[in-house]
Amino acid sequence: MTSIRKTIISAFGDPSNVSVITASISPPPSQHAQVRVLYSGFSGADINMRLGRYPMQKKAPLTPGYCFVGTVAAIGPQCSKFNPGDTVVCVSVYDAQSTLVNMPEKYLVSVPEGLDTQKACALVLDWNTAYGMVFHSANVSAGHKVFIHGCSGAVGCALLALCKLRGADVYGTCSERNFDAIRRLGATPFSYRDKAWIGEMQKLGGADAVFDALGYESWDESYSVLSPNGILLGYGGNLKTLTGQPAGSVVWPTLKLLGRNLMLWSGKRTTFYYIERNHWTFEPDLKALFELVGEGKVEVLVKKVWALEDVRQAHLGFNSAEGIGSCLIKVGDDES
Repeated sequence: MTSIRKTIISAFGDPSNVSVITASISPPPSQHAQVRVLYSGFSGADINMRLGRYPMQKKAPLTPGYCFVGTVAAIGPQCSKFNPGDTVVCVSVYDAQSTLVNMPEKYLVSVPEGLDTQKACALVLDWNTAYGMVFHSANVSAGHKVFIHGCSGAVGCALLALCKLRGADVYGTCSERNFDAIRRLGATPFSYRDKAWIGEMQKLGGADAVFDALGYESWDESYSVLSPNGILLGYGGNLKTLTGQPAGSVVWPTLKLLGRNLMLWSGKRTTFYYIERNHWTFEPDLKALFELVGEGKVEVLVKKVWALEDVRQAHLGFNSAEGIGSCLIKVGDDES
């Protein structure tokens, strides 16, 4: 057994239930690799898991951390893809906020030599989610008008960059303090504090694609700004958490979202997107992103990095963190 440090959510509720403890980990079992985690992603999923709102999540106590980048420390029996010292990324769903973690080898993906590890961590989940929506679900192309809720956030920033890469005109909501940064990236920002964006997008003839992670009534508003043949992509239900409202089931809003496809006389479409690490597109899409970064075609932005021992501060300050892009937890370092 090896001593480790890891985050524990002891019970659902406020950030006082989040702590970092000393524990132990056994050697990796068959077809597993033990990875020394360098960075874990930190996102709305962490907040919702702490609140007990994440769909079909584990019961507390649990160790959060939906994705990570790290180096292989040891391999279990019947492992053949990796060797100790290899740098890998993974969508783990849980347990990434731990200095060592045992993961099935099949979920690990090699990181190209020379790729910054912070960027690699952002790519595996935030950017891979965005890539699937832009290139597969919405098939964004040159001349399309797209609207992104939260375009300064982790997935939102990735959506913005990838839609611009495809030649689209990009609009979206964010905090006023991020307007200049969003304009520099080539998009038109609107305040999320009012509904002016609805009338403005309708004046433009509607959006060919709307990306909406808020859910609930926001999906109704997003549907209202679609072009006659536009597509609304829901990919989260974060509205209640962000606005401090009581938790509500996202099941009925999702059924309503998808039920709009029964209006066969309408050319508008809706879908709910979620990334699946077992899907055949997961690794090819991630490798395509590695190439785009390597070729300098997209820039991966990191908003904020917290140390593992400060993870409670990440929960307290997530919504007020300044900047744009992905948030990370620094779990370990290359000298560990």
